[in-house]
Amino acid sequence: MAENSDAWFQRYRFCQPLGQGGMGIIYLAEDRTANNAPCVVKQLISKHSDPDEHEEAVRLFKREANMLRKFDHPGIVRFFDDHTTNDGKYFLVMDYVPGKNLESIVATYGPFNSESTVEIAIQCCEVLEYLHEQDPPIIYRDLKPSNLMLTPDGQVVFIDFGIARSFAPKQSATRVVTAGYSPPEQYFGKPETRSDLYALGATLGHLLTGQRPKPLSVSAPRHVNKQVLLTLDDLIRRMTAHNPVDRPETARDVRHELYRIYHEIHPDFEIPEEAQIQIQYLSGSHQPLRRGVMKDSANWPTSWKEQQRPQDLQAKTREHVKSVNDSRPKARTKNPPPTLLNKLKTWWQEKFKGN
Repeated sequence: MAENSDAWFQRYRFCQPLGQGGMGIIYLAEDRTANNAPCVVKQLISKHSDPDEHEEAVRLFKREANMLRKFDHPGIVRFFDDHTTNDGKYFLVMDYVPGKNLESIVATYGPFNSESTVEIAIQCCEVLEYLHEQDPPIIYRDLKPSNLMLTPDGQVVFIDFGIARSFAPKQSATRVVTAGYSPPEQYFGKPETRSDLYALGATLGHLLTGQRPKPLSVSAPRHVNKQVLLTLDDLIRRMTAHNPVDRPETARDVRHELYRIYHEIHPDFEIPEEAQIQIQYLSGSHQPLRRGVMKDSANWPTSWKEQQRPQDLQAKTREHVKSVNDSRPKARTKNPPPTLLNKLKTWWQEKFKGN
């Protein structure tokens, strides 16, 4: 990067390029005003000869900056600065997220098992819930393993919001797709919130098989990896259905199903009450769930939800759960299963020991 006397550039020291995406090049930098804290600077690189294409690239880049300003969620990279130069260069500055993206992890170490995939998927659903419940809803539109960072603490973080957009029904969007992860409707410029569920399903299939999903195909990871749980395979098939109406309706519905699958793996894991009610409602039964879950089980899992999180979507539910739990006799003697977040942290430490 060429030296620049502008005061803004004096604040950041550019260390090295980290990579290049669809709209820009990404640098590792240090913020001199914050004790040289590491950060990431994304610069718009426009090689479009067509003025209209260049204008569209600039528009998307500016929209990413405006969108990131609004977000306050631990599963979304924090944006805190931007800058435009007189000669038309655009820069975004965001937190440095330690760890590795899921695509590189799979490429280096092979597929994830069902357990780790469910743990990752639940965190992804939490972020999608947050985005889809904005007013208007935000569609991420580019969910894939390379855009998901896994930190050493087991946190999944969404990065690169360059093509995310607000959802306006009956309004066509720019046709931006990633083959294998984008659903059919996105090819026609008509993405909706369930388009992100398709992309999540395709991503989970990739994590379980190590193979990039085929474009516009229903993902069936058990065809490749027989170790994939039947229930997880079934959920992924429905998430990647061609018709949006055949997919789960919301990210919350998917999260609730994932809780049930996680309970299948760890019978001691108690499904949150809100998820039990939803699952029973969808199944048409108000009887206690199968697999030994008590009808009134309401222990909220001490997972990533237990961290201090701004704008926690489940805060009210957790407060209710805590009041219920506090009123119960403490009869449980055996140790609870490891939390989802801590299990991912343990997995990370074992996987990258000595690296």
